[in-house]
Amino acid sequence: SELSLEDVSMSSLKGPVLVAQCDCSGSDKCKCCVPSLRLSYTYLLWLEMVTGLNPLWSPLMSVRPIDIVKPEPPLNLHLQMTEKGQVKICWSDPVLMPYLLQYEVKISASPAQNGWQVVQAALETSLVIDNLLLDSSYSVQVRSRNRHGPGFWSEWSTLHNLSLGAEVLYFPPKLLASVGSNVSFHCIYKNHSKPVESKEIVWWLNLAEEIPASQYQLVNAHVSKVTLFNLEATKPRGSFFYKALYCCHRSRECHQAYAELYVVDVNITITCQTDGYLTQMTCRWAVNPNTLLLGSSMQLRYYRSKLYCADFPSTSPNSEVKECHLQQNHSYQCTFQPIFLLSGYTLWVEFKHSLGTLQSSPSCVVPADVVKPLPPSNITAEVSRSTGLLEVSWTNPIFTHSDLEFQIQYGVSREDITWQLYEVSKAPEWAAIEVGKLCVAYVVQMRCRELGGAGYWSDWSTAARTLVRDIKAPSQGPEFWRIITEDPARRQKNVTLLWKPLPKNRSLCSVSRYVVMHQTSGNTSWAEHVENGTTCSFPWTEGTHTVTVLAMNSVGVSSLNFNLTLSQHMSTVSVVRSLSAYPVNSTCVVLVWTLSAQPHVVTAFVIEWKNLNEEQEPQWVRVPPNTTKYYIHDHFILVEKYRFSLYPVFAEGVGKSRATEHFTKGGYEHEKNANLSVVLPIVISTSALLLGALLVSHQRMKKLFWEDVPNPKNCSWAQGVNFQKPETFEHLFIKHPEVMSFEPLPEPPIVLEDFSVTQALKPEDTQGFIVMDSVFATAQDSEGDSACSNSHFSSSAFSESSQDGHSSGEMPRQSDIKYATVVSSSGSSGLYRQKTNQSSSVSRCSVAEDSIATGTFSRGSWDVGNGAVLLLPDCPGRQTSKTLSLSLISSEGFSEPSDQDETFTDGDSPEQSLCYLGLMSLDKGEDDIFVTKGSGVMCGVHRADLLEEGGFLQHTPPDLNALIQSSLKYKASVPYVPQFQMTAAKVQETTKP
Repeated sequence: SELSLEDVSMSSLKGPVLVAQCDCSGSDKCKCCVPSLRLSYTYLLWLEMVTGLNPLWSPLMSVRPIDIVKPEPPLNLHLQMTEKGQVKICWSDPVLMPYLLQYEVKISASPAQNGWQVVQAALETSLVIDNLLLDSSYSVQVRSRNRHGPGFWSEWSTLHNLSLGAEVLYFPPKLLASVGSNVSFHCIYKNHSKPVESKEIVWWLNLAEEIPASQYQLVNAHVSKVTLFNLEATKPRGSFFYKALYCCHRSRECHQAYAELYVVDVNITITCQTDGYLTQMTCRWAVNPNTLLLGSSMQLRYYRSKLYCADFPSTSPNSEVKECHLQQNHSYQCTFQPIFLLSGYTLWVEFKHSLGTLQSSPSCVVPADVVKPLPPSNITAEVSRSTGLLEVSWTNPIFTHSDLEFQIQYGVSREDITWQLYEVSKAPEWAAIEVGKLCVAYVVQMRCRELGGAGYWSDWSTAARTLVRDIKAPSQGPEFWRIITEDPARRQKNVTLLWKPLPKNRSLCSVSRYVVMHQTSGNTSWAEHVENGTTCSFPWTEGTHTVTVLAMNSVGVSSLNFNLTLSQHMSTVSVVRSLSAYPVNSTCVVLVWTLSAQPHVVTAFVIEWKNLNEEQEPQWVRVPPNTTKYYIHDHFILVEKYRFSLYPVFAEGVGKSRATEHFTKGGYEHEKNANLSVVLPIVISTSALLLGALLVSHQRMKKLFWEDVPNPKNCSWAQGVNFQKPETFEHLFIKHPEVMSFEPLPEPPIVLEDFSVTQALKPEDTQGFIVMDSVFATAQDSEGDSACSNSHFSSSAFSESSQDGHSSGEMPRQSDIKYATVVSSSGSSGLYRQKTNQSSSVSRCSVAEDSIATGTFSRGSWDVGNGAVLLLPDCPGRQTSKTLSLSLISSEGFSEPSDQDETFTDGDSPEQSLCYLGLMSLDKGEDDIFVTKGSGVMCGVHRADLLEEGGFLQHTPPDLNALIQSSLKYKASVPYVPQFQMTAAKVQETTKP
C-alpha cells in the first residue's frame, strides 16, 4: 500500500496476499524472506498460525523497506592530506545508496595503551585526525547508516592501522594545472613508520631534478610544502602524461609513491572571420594534440553583449556552448549564424578532465571588425601605347565602404611567375603602374580590405592578362652583312644580305616585315619587302650599290637604319696590315689586328668566321672602328680548321679583307705576360725595401735590448777565453776539484755563524786594520764595461807594515790576503763618516800596485758605501806568492782575477785560496758600527792558521784582536760561495766604551 498504517484498511489493500516462507527450525526465532520489494512502498505484515482448525492472526505491522535498510560497511580506508597540511582518514561506500548516509569513526588504541576508544561522527566520507596519531599504533574503523530517517547501523569496517599506512602522503596526490601557473604540494614523509621532521625533507621532479630549497616551506613539524613556479606544458613520455613529484629524505632516500602533476597548455588563440556577404561569422582555434590528456574534452563557450566589447573581457556563468567540428589540421571550426554585426562576442575554450576544469583566456570580437570582403571584380589590364604604363581597372566588391586599400600583384606571364606588388588606397577603381618591359604579356591579380588594417585581406581575384601590341615604330633597323658569290655563267656577282632578327626592345614590340632599299650609281632605286625571313639576294651589276634594311610593324618603320655600300673600287683598298687568331678555350677565340695608315675613315669592322670542314653559312659580327682586338664567343673545335676574315667598312664601300686560317700559338700568352715585366720589378723592389726595414728595426731592437748587458770581452777575466766553445761557460762558473788546495768534500750545508761587535773602534785605534772600500762609479766611468763599472775600490786609508821584508833587507814581501765583502742593503752605511773626498780609486777593474805599505791608516777614518772588503793577511809559515794577487768583485757576482793572477802560485807551492767574510745590512750611524746577526765567516782556511799562527792577529790592536777572537766562529768550509750573500738582516747596535 502507498498509505500509512493508520489509513490502511483491509479494503484498501492492493494485489494478492503474498506468503513468505519462514524458517523456524533450531531456534526460538523464525526468519522470513520477502522477495521483490519496492523500497518506497508500505508493506503490511502479519503472522498467521493454525491451531487445530482455527487460524490465529497476529496484529498488523506496517513496514517501509527503505526505513529499515542496514548498509554494508564502508570500504577502502586510507589516509590523505588536506590543503592545510592536516591528515584525514578517508573511505568509500560499497554501493550507491538512494539517500545520504552518516558515519561513525572509532579510533582505538592498542592494548599497551589501555585500549581506549574514541567515537566521532562524520557526514562526509573523510574525517580530519590529529597528526600525532601517526606516531603510535592506533586503529580506525568506520560504520554508516541513514542520515535523516530510521535505519540500522552497518557493521564496522575492516580495522585500519594508522602506523602501517602509506609511507608518504601527498596533497594533492594528483593535480591539473595550466601553463604559466604556480602550484603547491604538501607532503608527510615517514621513515620506518615514524614521521620525519619537515626540515629533513627534499623534493625531486621526475627523480632527475632536485627542486631548490628556496621553494620549500615548513608548514609544521612534519609537513613540508613546495611551490613550483611558471609551469611548462607536460611532454608525453611514452604512456605517461604527467610529471612525477617525489618527497624524499635529505639522505636521498625516496619511496616509490609520488604526486602526479598534469600541465596543459590552454593558451589558445581564437580567430573569427565574417564573410563578405555579412551573414555568418566563422571562428577557429587549434590545440597541440600531444598535450591533450586521455579522457579530456574541449568545448567553446561564449556569451554575447548587446553592443561592442568590454575593455577587459571575462568569463560568465551565463555562457553557452558552441558546437565545433574537428578539422584535419587538429583545429576546430565553429560557425555563428545569424550574427549581430555590432555585438561583442566573448569566447573562451574550456578544458574538462576528471582532475578538474581549465579555461583559456577570454577574448572578445565584434563581427563588423573582422570582415573578409569579396575580391574586386571585372579586372582589366593593358600596356598603354601613349604612356607605356601598365593600366589596371576594376570594380569594388559589394557590402563594402568606399575607403578600401588594394594590393595589385603583377608579373610576366610564364610558368613560374615572379610577382611584384603594388599598393594603392582610395583609388577610383583605376591605377597605372610603371613596368620595365613593354613587349611582354603581364598577369594581374588584386585583393582588398578595409582601410586602416581592420578586418582581413580578401582572396586574390581572378587573373587578368595583357596582350602584346606594337607600341611604337621600331627604334632601329637590323644590322646586316653581305655574302658575295660569283656567277661565271652570267658573268656577274650575286649578293646575299644577312641580318639578325630585331630584339623586342628595338622593335616595340614586333616586326611584321623588313624593307630592303636599293640605290645604284646609275641613280636607280627600288624597295623590296621581306615578309618572313632574314635574307635577301640580288645581282650586283653597277659599280656602286648602296643597300639599307628597314624594320616595319603596325605603327611604322624604323627611323635609324644601317647603310652598306658595295663598291668595286673600294674593294681593292687594303688597310689591315696583320690579323692573328689566338685560341683561349673551346668557346672563345681572340682576334687581334693592326692597321696601316690610310686616307679613308673606317666606320666599322666586320669579322667573318667559318669552319672549313663543314658546309654552313659563315658567321659574322659588326665591330666598332676603334677596336683592334675582339673576343669571339662560339663553339670551336681547336683541331679543325677555321677561316677568320676581317673587313674594313668605309662610308664609300667595303675595303679589302685580311684572312687567316690557322691559330697563332704563344703570341696571346706573351701579350698577357707582358704586364708581368712591369709588375714584377715593382714587387721585387717593394720586397727589398720591406726586408731592409725589417733588418734595420731588428738591429735597433737588438741594440736597445742589449744596451745594459755587459760585453764580457772588455773585462780582464775574459782575455784569451774562447766563447765559441760550449764548455767555456761551464769552466767560468764551476770551480773544478783538482785546483783546490784540499780534498774534494761532499757538499756540506753552508753554516753562517753570527759575529757581534762588542766595541766600536775609535779612529785612532785602527792601527794595522786593512780595509778596502767599494764605491759607485763616477759619471766619467759610465762609458766603460758595465760588468766592471761598479767594481771600483778606494785604496786610500789602508796600509800594512811589512816588518819582515824591510828588516832583513830583502825585497819587500807582499803578503797574500783574504778578504770579505761587506754589503749593505740600506741606502747608505758606514763604519765612520768620511769627510774628505775619495781618491786613488781603482778604475776599469785594475788594482793599485804596492797598495800595502808600512804605516797606519793615513786618514784615520774610512767609510763604506754599499759594501766593504775586509782583507785578512795570509798566515805566516805558509808559502806565499811573490806578488800580490787580488781578486776584485764584479757586479755579476763572481771574482775577476787581476793581471798578476798568473803568479798566484809559485812552483810547487800549494795554491792559495781567498777567504770571503760577508757582512750584511749596515745601517747608517755617526761613529758606531752596525753588523747583522746573520752575517758570518765563509772561508776555506783553518781558524787556527788565521787566529793562532802569528799571522794577521799578531799585529792587530788589542781591541780588534779581541773583536775577531770573540766573534769569528768557523763551522764548515765550502769550495766556493758568491761574494754577495743577501740575507734577512736584524741589526744589533753596539755602544761606545
